[in-house]
Amino acid sequence: MTRRRVGVYDLYWSTMGGGEQVAGTLAQVLADDHDVTLFGPQAPDVDALRRRLGFDLSRCDFRRVTDDDEASRASADVDLFVNGTYLSTAVNRAPEAWYYVHFPGTVPTLGDRARHRTADLAVRRLARVEGRLARVRDSFERRQPQRDHLATYGRYLANSTYTAHWVERLWGVRCEVLWPPVRVQVASPVAGKRPVILVLGRFFDPAYGHSKKQHELFDAFVNLRRRGLLEGWDLALAGGADAANRDYVLDLKRHVRALPDGVHAELHVNASGATVQRLLGEASLLWHAAGLGEDPERHPERFEHFGIAVVEAMAAGAVPMVFGAAGPAEVVRPGLDGLHWSTLDELERLTATLVADLVRRAAMADSGRRRALDFSVEVFAQRVRALASSPGVPG
Repeated sequence: MTRRRVGVYDLYWSTMGGGEQVAGTLAQVLADDHDVTLFGPQAPDVDALRRRLGFDLSRCDFRRVTDDDEASRASADVDLFVNGTYLSTAVNRAPEAWYYVHFPGTVPTLGDRARHRTADLAVRRLARVEGRLARVRDSFERRQPQRDHLATYGRYLANSTYTAHWVERLWGVRCEVLWPPVRVQVASPVAGKRPVILVLGRFFDPAYGHSKKQHELFDAFVNLRRRGLLEGWDLALAGGADAANRDYVLDLKRHVRALPDGVHAELHVNASGATVQRLLGEASLLWHAAGLGEDPERHPERFEHFGIAVVEAMAAGAVPMVFGAAGPAEVVRPGLDGLHWSTLDELERLTATLVADLVRRAAMADSGRRRALDFSVEVFAQRVRALASSPGVPG
């Protein structure tokens, strides 16, 4: 039987982030029965990706593709084109195509919609003009939302039901859910769990949109300690940060240093993989707050679209306490694997209750470990193989 040719397109292989976790694992799975070529601006570092994210691309070929236009041309040479690039507008030319959507962008404002309508009207009225007016028409075309590529994909896949809902709402296409593969390699420490609350995620200043709300969670921890409801418990905040978020991190460091004697919090900025694994192994609770204080209709992109850190914590036996919206609300079954909360007051109250109830906490930890298996690489692989045997057709 002839092996199908598959192209997996990702412009950001070198960042080794969540998007690459999906694209790389998908490529590895498809390479079992297909000839897979990776599309991107530079050849992925196979060894680094294996060490960092755990998948193996050694059976995949590589073709240099630097943008959506080149990806579109390359797609004509494969039987199945898989687009894993965030907000790509590459037009598919393969017989079959999948588009994996991490999130479909932002909700247009009233001003955006007015500008789009104006641009659309101008382009239609200037459709046949030439010369200087043609340049005016081209300028208006660039202001229009790019939607021509959407009809060329036969299958849209999203990282959660939350994302799938917004894909259908903003792009007007049917979307299926394919949860990201979560690799969990956390061993509980010999000494067992410690009285530690872990906050795990990148440090983003809310001024730039999406934020994990570390400052708010830090304040909640301090308030609980001040009230005597978390006696003997520590807080650990870990995640990556770049130069744009330097002030946000520095302010958090100042607050940590100002803690009174006997109250302990650790800040791990750009933490190594080994440090994150250690913290996951030690932590008894995970706090997660993306979306707190945000408007779900105006800014759905500011909520957690899936929540890989939440699954990692569950697999490690840390009970997750998540803001009850978007991806984490799908992952964590409230009362079974962890708890949902909607305000900081509620988070503090639920935390105090759970800290005082070791039996309930242990039951949730056990349930969470089992629930994490639903998001394993093995489950992801089974789903990908099923999709590959049931082709989607463009349009």
